[in-house]
Amino acid sequence: MRIRRMFSKTISPVVADFGAASVKLLQVADGDAPSIVAAALLEIPDEARGNVDRRFAFLAEELPGALRRHGFEGKRVICSPASSHFIVQQTRIEDSSPLTPDDQVAAEVAGRMNCLPHAVVARSFPIPGSERDRVILAIARDDVMRHVDLFKRCRHDLVGVQPDQVPMLHAFDHLHRRDEDRSVSTMYVDAGWGAVKVAVARGGELVFARIIHVGGRQFDEIAATTWGCTTSDARIRRREAETSTMAPRTLGGGSPGDPVAGSVMLRAGLAKAGAEPGVAEFADPAAAMVAEDRRTGEPAPTLAGVSTACAQPDFIEVHETIADELSMCARYAQASLGGPIDRMVMLGGESHSRRFAGHLARRLGIKTSVGDPVRRLLDQTPTGVGPLDPRREHPEWVVACGLCAMGAAA
Repeated sequence: MRIRRMFSKTISPVVADFGAASVKLLQVADGDAPSIVAAALLEIPDEARGNVDRRFAFLAEELPGALRRHGFEGKRVICSPASSHFIVQQTRIEDSSPLTPDDQVAAEVAGRMNCLPHAVVARSFPIPGSERDRVILAIARDDVMRHVDLFKRCRHDLVGVQPDQVPMLHAFDHLHRRDEDRSVSTMYVDAGWGAVKVAVARGGELVFARIIHVGGRQFDEIAATTWGCTTSDARIRRREAETSTMAPRTLGGGSPGDPVAGSVMLRAGLAKAGAEPGVAEFADPAAAMVAEDRRTGEPAPTLAGVSTACAQPDFIEVHETIADELSMCARYAQASLGGPIDRMVMLGGESHSRRFAGHLARRLGIKTSVGDPVRRLLDQTPTGVGPLDPRREHPEWVVACGLCAMGAAA
């Protein structure tokens, strides 16, 4: 029995990434070459996105069926609640305080949330090189129990709750195996519909975290006003235009469909040869729209119905707002690191817009790539699973991939 278990693949718990716009469910088989067991995507209706009660009512109705239909195994779940539930801040622990560091953190967050310390679930991460300076990630205990009750209704057991920034780092654990990789500083920017989540790390150690409450929602509202349509229609049209405008640049002479080609930019700043699957350098954001999908050589299907003659939405104000916030994050993180940030990795659904990613790269002056951590899983699942198409990038699945890595290591 023990020998059979030693040679069998272990299945990670089901992981659930709760975003403002969707819930991503993923499960992987662990091993030297991890593969996908099951994947599913639940789009949250527009009317439920801004209302917590409506969102949970929708999930209570749809989540049990999604878990049954898509072949998920086991009953254990690890989840990452929506960023709107979390408080993320930096703090300094006082050595002279009679309270323990954990108690100081809980008291500080409770004061901000206007509740008692026992009503808060808080984690703090010492910044490398300083035991007093810490990053706090906290959530109300009632919000945790609401997720526990949700999965009980699905006949599953919630065994772990993580803020987005922690699995975001673990999704790239495979890039920090060598000693020299652990000294590289990276800014991860997860640009989603409801917010932009920021994590700065030295190797795999968290140095800085923040949530910027600006994102795709503002892009949809601007586009809807410009085009005179609903925000749902504007979102579809905007994403079609943005994803068809740019294709990842192929590096190293590989074929455009090669998932390894074009990924070497995540190693920018390391002065090393070799590529890692899961990250692609974005093309010049000033490039013109192309009528051919460079990955397949066929006419780009998303160009149908997209007219460049009509008025185009102007997102520059939102781009500048996010760039200003990221600049402040970078300055604070660099002070903690004692040196510059080596690279920035764009993640989340909004990173499909190369124009947006290019604007941030120019403003911050940091070598920037678009991350796709699900790529190494799809390499072992060439036909894809559920919503995961091997022909596309999936930077929005970074938190789900990181949760799987944490679940497999547990």
